[in-house]
Parts: sequence; C-alpha cells; structure tokens
Amino acid sequence: MEAATLYDLIVIGGGPAGSACAITAARAGARVLLLEKDQFPRHKVCGEFVSAESLELLRSLNGSHFQDKPAIETARLFMRNRRVSFQLPRAAMSIPRFELDAGLFHAAQMQGVHARQGVHVGEVLRDGTFQVFTPEQPFVAKAVVNATGRWSNLAQRRASPSKWIGLKAHFREAGSAPSVDLYFFPGGYCGVQQVGHDRVNACAMVRANVARTLTQVFSLHPELWKRSRDWEPLFPTLTTSGLLFRRPETQFQHMILVGDAAGFIDPFAGDGISLALHSGALAAQSLLPFFAGKATLNEVHHEYASLYQQRFAGAFRNARRMRRILSSPEWVRSTMLGIAGLKPVASALVSSTRAK
Repeated sequence: MEAATLYDLIVIGGGPAGSACAITAARAGARVLLLEKDQFPRHKVCGEFVSAESLELLRSLNGSHFQDKPAIETARLFMRNRRVSFQLPRAAMSIPRFELDAGLFHAAQMQGVHARQGVHVGEVLRDGTFQVFTPEQPFVAKAVVNATGRWSNLAQRRASPSKWIGLKAHFREAGSAPSVDLYFFPGGYCGVQQVGHDRVNACAMVRANVARTLTQVFSLHPELWKRSRDWEPLFPTLTTSGLLFRRPETQFQHMILVGDAAGFIDPFAGDGISLALHSGALAAQSLLPFFAGKATLNEVHHEYASLYQQRFAGAFRNARRMRRILSSPEWVRSTMLGIAGLKPVASALVSSTRAK
C-alpha cells in the first residue's frame, strides 16, 4: 500500500480563518492540505461586515478581488426611543460570505494549497504525527489547525446557559444606504447592511424564546418593522443555534484553534471576520519555526497563545462589557447609546473591540 503523503500542515475548515492560515503557510513554503466539509459557494449566517483593520490582510491574501464591494463608512444605532449615527474611524467593507469564502478558498488553491471540498473530518489522533481521519481516506501531517467553527466535533463542547440563535437572509431594498444599522430590542438585536446595489443583509442574534423567524425579529422594533415591510427576500432564511460566548482557547488536543473555534466574539462588535483572518494568519506564522525545525510544537502553542492574548483578548473583553450594557434596562441602554453617539466616544468604542 502506498504511504500517505506527509503534509507539514492540515487545516480543517475552509472559511476565512482556515483559508488565511493555509495561504500564509503555503506562501512560506509549507506543504498544506485544506479540508472543507461544505461545497463553495454557500451562504452562511454572518453580518458580512469586514472591518477596516482586516482589509489590508484580506487584500494580501486575495489581491483586489473584492474592491468593487460597498464601503461602509457610517454606523446607525437604534433603540426603541432613540437613534444615533456616527462615522466609523475608517471605512469598512461589506462582502457576502457567499463570495468571501469561495474567493479565499480559490486563492488558497492558487497558492499551491491542496484544497478539498465536501470532506468531513471525523477524528484526529496524534502519535508523533497527526492522523486525520475522513470517510474517504486518512491524511497525515506534522501539525493541524482547527478552523471548524463554534460547534466543532473536534473541540471541547460546552452547554450554553441561555440559548441564542442566529438568523440571516438577503433582501431587495430600493435605495439601500451604505451603512451598518443595528436595531436593539429586549432579547436581541438585528443588523442591516448594504451588500450590493439595492440589496441588504439582515442578520439577527436573538434569544430563542423571543423570536424564531426574521419576520418575528423585524416586528420587535417599530422602525425595523416599518423599513422591512417592502423587502423582497432573495433566498430562504438561514438559521444557526448554539451561539455560545466563552473565553477564547488556543489549542485542544494539540491542535491550534483559530477563528470561531478559538473564540466567538459578540457579532455586534463587527470584528468576527477580522479576528478569523488575523488568527488564521497568526497561527501559520507561529508554526513556521516548527516546520523549519527550530521550535517544538509545544513551543509553538505557547507562542501562539501569548500572541493571541496580546492581540485579541482586549477585543473579547470589551465586547463582553458592551453586551452587559445592552442587556441592561431600557433607560440604561438609551443613556449609554446617547453617550456612544459622541464622535470621540464612538471611535473609542469601535477601536476597543478591534484586534491590535
């Protein structure tokens, strides 16, 4: 029987974190296998907000492929009885996951990554090297990066004390504005953002006992209900459950964790895609000395954990603080929203939830 190819790195999960990791490692000369269980392109529950802090990295990974996407320069926050608007410190970009993930996966292939779709990884074992088992065949690597998301079968699971669900769909809206609009209501919020000409993405995070459909979500805020009455859905609503907030973890069973597999940041912070891209690239960079025989895998884990803490811990911590404020009584939230509308405060709040 022919011996299995020994890869330097196997990346499990072909979303932004996994592709960023694979591209970064391959560019440095590593032999990389990227495995994705789905088939691209596909929609995914996501606000589709790519913060300014990640645009340079995204361009380096995928060239100028997304330069025609809407620039997002304004944020509008809506409580029941109050509204504030402010300019973002730097323009973000709106990129549908339907295009972002497929584009990055293709970019990985162009960098020489061996990339396969429709491959489910059932188990990973380590005995000197890593054995990655799939229904088709096993694969072997010196290192494994887990980029499989919040509820990976390859990471430690925890029960959520309160069930949050996510819902998302695109709608046709005449004259949509290039802004990110957040509508807050008891039990959740809904973000609305332009993703193309006369096209918006509506993505909500809500407690399961408050709403289970986007129509129910829209009805929870008077202005959002009024705005959505003439919307035309462009595909059926997607849902996801188990939105679990926990402190980030950087490794499990000797696999490096990146993206949502490492930590799920509050979606309203608008930095989930950025954290995925940056953590994926950081993991690959941390592994390069190991591939060159200049560090052990344990040393890589310590280095990655330290750098992850330095660059991302503040964003998670400040997002948690903002979530607690948004769970406060209406008068507290309204007061804090008014303060947040002040330009220096708004800029500081946005910056506090960004990777360093």
